[in-house]
Amino acid sequence: MLNARIHVAVPTAFHHDESLNIESTLAHADWLISQGITSILFGGSTGEQHSMDASEKRALYDAVNQHPWASGIEILVGVAAIRQRHAVELGRYVASLSRIDGILLGFPPYVRPTQEQARRYAVAVIDAVRKPTIIYNHPERTGFDASASTLAQLCMLAHVIGIKDPGGTLKIDEVAQELTPFKTRYYAGGEVNINSRVSTGFTYLSSIAGNMAPKETVEWFEALRKGLEPPHNDLLSELVSKIKGEAPIQTLKDYITDHEGIDMGVCRAPLGGVD
Repeated sequence: MLNARIHVAVPTAFHHDESLNIESTLAHADWLISQGITSILFGGSTGEQHSMDASEKRALYDAVNQHPWASGIEILVGVAAIRQRHAVELGRYVASLSRIDGILLGFPPYVRPTQEQARRYAVAVIDAVRKPTIIYNHPERTGFDASASTLAQLCMLAHVIGIKDPGGTLKIDEVAQELTPFKTRYYAGGEVNINSRVSTGFTYLSSIAGNMAPKETVEWFEALRKGLEPPHNDLLSELVSKIKGEAPIQTLKDYITDHEGIDMGVCRAPLGGVD
């Protein structure tokens, strides 16, 4: 089981020739842990997962698996692909990596499966991995929006512990009704509009701003979750505004490079800085 209320979705470092930079990726994760973060997600959308081919994902996840993480640190990785076969193959590989504690499972981008096709895809990957799984519903990125019924069906599977970005208040209510008397977790993806999302049931966070201000982000979110006046509002507002622009991941990488002295390099084209 994954216990952390917050995991930080880290960017993947690439050298300036766009080759994979595992060393810097892990160095940034180590820095986050030194600042009190207890759960890290590699290879999510912030990690440019769909820019990496299967061999690169395996190389990154193998290095993550072999890294000397302290006891109690939760390690998650992203699993998603356009083809179900490729997602299942990656899932089977992740299943063999004992230090990886769970996955964030994304739906196939671009191809816009039906609800039943998407459900079968998710079931196949979950069965291959057999580790705690967070379902990631992000129609703005994939072109597919899982229905409340599809999400509820997946949440009934033994390894599924929650949903990242299921939708708005109405969707959460529909999922909850279909799951009754069972409950699930709702993870907010990033800090944008988090105040209103917490009030509608998002009590877990897949953090982006935590890459830049880990301690402050944890304290801020915990206060919001408990209905208290959140500290560090001005700082978090400033950081969120930085990563809402035209090149959010490159902005994030540049911030880490400048403030931690860890060269996170570039995003893979066409992402990157705006000329």
